[in-house]
Formats: sequence, C-alpha cells, structure tokens
Amino acid sequence: MGAKNSCEISRLPQDCLSRVISLTSPRDACRCSTVCTFFKSAADADAVWEHFFPTDLGHLLSTTVDQPVFTSKKDLYYHLSTRGILVDDGKMCLKLDRSSGAKIYMLSATRAVAITWGDNLLYWQHVPNLESRFSEVQHLVLVWWLEISAIFRCKNLTPKMRYGAYFIFKLDDNSNGLDLPLEATIAFHHKESLHRICLEARNGMSRQNPNNQIKYPQVRDDQWSEVEIGEFYYDGEEDDQVGVRVLETKELWAKRGLIFNGIEFRPKI
Repeated sequence: MGAKNSCEISRLPQDCLSRVISLTSPRDACRCSTVCTFFKSAADADAVWEHFFPTDLGHLLSTTVDQPVFTSKKDLYYHLSTRGILVDDGKMCLKLDRSSGAKIYMLSATRAVAITWGDNLLYWQHVPNLESRFSEVQHLVLVWWLEISAIFRCKNLTPKMRYGAYFIFKLDDNSNGLDLPLEATIAFHHKESLHRICLEARNGMSRQNPNNQIKYPQVRDDQWSEVEIGEFYYDGEEDDQVGVRVLETKELWAKRGLIFNGIEFRPKI
C-alpha cells in the first residue's frame, strides 16, 4: 500500500462522499471536515446538513418572526444549535442539540408557564432581560405560596429519545427563602415522579438536611442556572404530553428574588 492507494477515496464523486457523511451525525460531520480539503468540501455541503434538520423545520422557519440569517445549511445548523428560533408566537424557543440534531424546547416563563398569582404585580413582574432568549422573564417580588406548572405536547420533540425537564433561572442579590427544598414533579404516561430540588448551589448557605436526596442547580454556558425536574422517554406517540410542576405550599415561608426564564425539555445524550 503506497501513497497512491492511500488517496483512493478522493476518487469518489464529492456528492457520493457527502451522502455517506450525511448518514452519520453532526459531530461526525465536523470531524470529517478536519481530515483534508476534499473531506471538508464534502462534509460542509448543504446536502449533509439538510439531513440533520428535523423534518418540520421548513414549517417552523416559515412561521417564526425570528428569521435567522445564514449563508449555508451548516451555518443555519450552528445558529439553531446555539441561539435557536422563537416559535409559537414567541411562547417557546426551539434549538437543536449540537451533537445529535435532536430538538430542544424551552417554554417562556411569561407566556407558556402557569404561575400562581403570576399576573399580580404585587407578587410577580414581567421584566426585560437581555440575557434571556425571550424578551421578558418573570421576577419574583414576594410570595409565600410558590406554584409553577406547565404542560407540553411531546409531538414537538424528537422521538425515541430520553428527555430531561429543567428549571432555568437566576437568583438576584436580594433573594431570600429559596435555599430550602422545593417539590418538583414530572408526570408522563399517567405516572408521576416526585423529586426535591434546591435553587441555591450545594456550597451555599443551605438550611436543608444534607442527607436528603436533593437535586442542586448547575450554571450553564449561557450563565443561567438549571436544576433537573425529572426525565421521561418519548417513543413517538402523537398524543403524548408531559406535565411538570415546582412548588412549595406547606411551610409557606417568604420567598423573593427568583428570576425565572423558563422550563426546558432537552435530550439526555
């Protein structure tokens, strides 16, 4: 085997190699583009990246007011995996998982999530936030009874995928009463799973029993914090829906200073 035979694959038509690469994954396509200039041209082709898009992307792009600007399908994929687009009249943000192309949806805290007393300015306020994908977020002024819930139709998700539901938030400098555990439930296929979550980091001044099984938040790349509510497996049934809820309605201590961005459904890959 000499140098002459080592380049035999370059004799393939570029569209043939592109077809082969399109049967892999976005991550593998990016790896292929680093092999050589011939592979890069094949891996960057629109035909490759079109294969990684969800089948209903054309419809979603036609209805969003948040039209992305792109020069290639790979460029569009990058936009969808980093910034995403607003859909359903701005109630949700759709992104794609960068490594697999699976759909990620975030529900807007102000437009797609139910919050007890969420429309009363004495307790909650809609405030602009440049760090959010949405124009406004919910800011907790003061409540004793905290109850947040949402229902999401699973047909929007990528089938045959395990998803996690995440509470996306920040705490302002004057937050109080949010270092105690909250109840978090996720309901799917007539089964409900209950967890305990805390909105302050584990190394904070937390008053809960350290022996309890409590989920703590982590800081994301976008500088928002997230804590997992629960998970479920979506097998593709058209009528499936998932319900999530976060609440504290027993101890009724005063709570303030929560900046609530939304609830995200993301594949667990």
